[in-house]
Amino acid sequence: MKSSNGLFICFTGIDGSGKTTLAKSITQFLKDRNLPAEYVYARFQLFISKPLVILGNKLFLRKCEINKDYANYSLKKKNLSKNHEILSRIYLYTLLMDYLLQLIIKIKIPLMLGKVIVCDRYVYDTVLTDFYVDMNFSMKQSISLVNKCFEIVPIPTKNFLVDVIEETAFKRKNDIPSLEYLKDRRSAYLQIAEYYSMTVLNGNNNAEQVFKECYERLINELGI
Repeated sequence: MKSSNGLFICFTGIDGSGKTTLAKSITQFLKDRNLPAEYVYARFQLFISKPLVILGNKLFLRKCEINKDYANYSLKKKNLSKNHEILSRIYLYTLLMDYLLQLIIKIKIPLMLGKVIVCDRYVYDTVLTDFYVDMNFSMKQSISLVNKCFEIVPIPTKNFLVDVIEETAFKRKNDIPSLEYLKDRRSAYLQIAEYYSMTVLNGNNNAEQVFKECYERLINELGI
């Protein structure tokens, strides 16, 4: 069995793809094999940057809510990024500093202590979900930003993209803003998966099938 030191498994994909269910199942699978596995939810959450975001929403996004009118919300954020480039850069790097600090605590330090980290969402998800669409990033800019993050936080040992058609994902969760929200992001996920040579799992299959394919790949490719 391969040493667990520094083993970092990452699951990425659009909302409703089944990442969380799969990541938790794989964490338990690894624990059953006596590995010090730890499930980590690594989507960006507001901490030190929260006052800035609250202020920005009050100043620029009043009466505009993502869950009520996604198309208008997305358009307004794109226009803000275009018309206020300096403020947008300050906003971006403030959020990134907050996020990377979270990842150092949640992932980098535990890996250094010998934990096996199973990550539900990671920098790919934050860049594609929060910046790629809303800030009019190209795929080249998105990849550049992900690579800059990797100068500070760990690169996964193994990456899985759980891919699912947008309509199926939308039916699975009741907190997704709209079908267009998923369509805006899925193609970007597929591009990022190709660039980083992720293993693509068919999330349209039932959870048991996806889990089986995933753990078989971990056994064959990582010797777990």
